[in-house]
Amino acid sequence: MMMNDNYITEEKEKEELEIDLGQFFRELKKRWRLIVISTFSLCLLVSVFTIFFIDKKYKSEATIYLTPKVNETTGTVDANSISGNNQLVNNCLSILKGNSVLQKVADTLKLSYDEVASSISVSNDAETQIIRISAITKDPQKSKDIVDTTVSTFTEMMLEILNLKNITIIDYAKVPEGPVSPSIVKNAIIGAAGGFVLSCGYIFLAVLLDKRLKNKSEAEQFLEIPVLAEIPYFED
Repeated sequence: MMMNDNYITEEKEKEELEIDLGQFFRELKKRWRLIVISTFSLCLLVSVFTIFFIDKKYKSEATIYLTPKVNETTGTVDANSISGNNQLVNNCLSILKGNSVLQKVADTLKLSYDEVASSISVSNDAETQIIRISAITKDPQKSKDIVDTTVSTFTEMMLEILNLKNITIIDYAKVPEGPVSPSIVKNAIIGAAGGFVLSCGYIFLAVLLDKRLKNKSEAEQFLEIPVLAEIPYFED
């Protein structure tokens, strides 16, 4: 007997859940204007905020290459030179990120050390002798100046300390034409998604908290007794 009661209770809970979900989707369809307005409004709000209130950042980048030595006898690239360059790349990355280079760049451009250190980035393409030096700031010209000064300072320092003359600049830094961040499209999509989720969440809570009996079947289910009669509603 106890098992039958539990089974009936579970079936009622499933039925109530199905009814609630059905009502939820009906409310979504009924309040589609609210969803559209919320989605569009938050998308527009985030886009305007991104355009007028978030600082734009500009990226400039240069690429340098540690040229391997060519064997004068055979006219081919020396394998030992390539191996040595691979080991030298890690040393170059450490020097580029070191205090000596960054401080000299800051002094040359009359900037603070922290401003230069926070804006510059150094990376290496895997298993190559290519090193990328980039800077991201709020000023496109400043980004280019930081990269140019870093490259020149680094090449001079390597020549002075290690007598290294095989550094070739592949790509020179340029003044960026547009910002790399923030992305208006990305933020607009996030805003639209947020508006959609918030409006659906509001409708879901409204359905969940609405305990009114709206029709005969809901009354029978809640009271667990059959409806003997109902009074029709007539509009004036």
